[in-house]
Amino acid sequence: MPELSKEQLVELITREVMRIMGDSVEPDTADKPGCPDVLVIGSPDKLPVHIRKKYNLRTMECYTCPEDMEKFEKIYITQLNLVELADIALGRNTKPVQCAVISGLLCDKEIFLMECALEFRKNSNTMSRGFYQLLEGYVRTLQNFGIKLVNGQTPIDKYTVRSAPGDDLPEGIITEAMAVAMLEKCTDSVILLKKGTVVTPSAKDVFLHAGKVLEMV
Repeated sequence: MPELSKEQLVELITREVMRIMGDSVEPDTADKPGCPDVLVIGSPDKLPVHIRKKYNLRTMECYTCPEDMEKFEKIYITQLNLVELADIALGRNTKPVQCAVISGLLCDKEIFLMECALEFRKNSNTMSRGFYQLLEGYVRTLQNFGIKLVNGQTPIDKYTVRSAPGDDLPEGIITEAMAVAMLEKCTDSVILLKKGTVVTPSAKDVFLHAGKVLEMV
């Protein structure tokens, strides 16, 4: 057998591991007997692994009319453009995505809005403050409807953070300038602070306008 280079050996091992895994691991998108169906608006790949393995993931191709909603246990939203966000908040159901979400609300289905669906939040520090507040208002309206905003963390992740906050969490007095700086580094909807931290009123306004929730740990 000819001597293999390091790259060839790595490729050979990788192929063998993938072959073994392919024979023994069920893909997330495969049907799982006995598991309920959920409707995913957007890419299923953006859902946490524990959700992908727990349900049969159905995309919008499986939704053709409001009557289809009965076969889905829940709705997960991983992608939502600004028109869809505004239309749902205003009760307009003229397009497939808007119709699916509103049908879910009418059928009292659990609906989860993943934070990755809110692409506009990535521009929170550069876009018009008034426009950003308008969009965040639509998000709050959806939450008032009962739609749950999820940042993708599992309960175990949250427990780990709370039980071992670490030394890098903000503490002391948070001013407006500090709040603006923190937003540049924060992508989650929840900002963790050490217990006893004081947040000035102007800093609270900054976090509020950015749609962030403060939590002491």
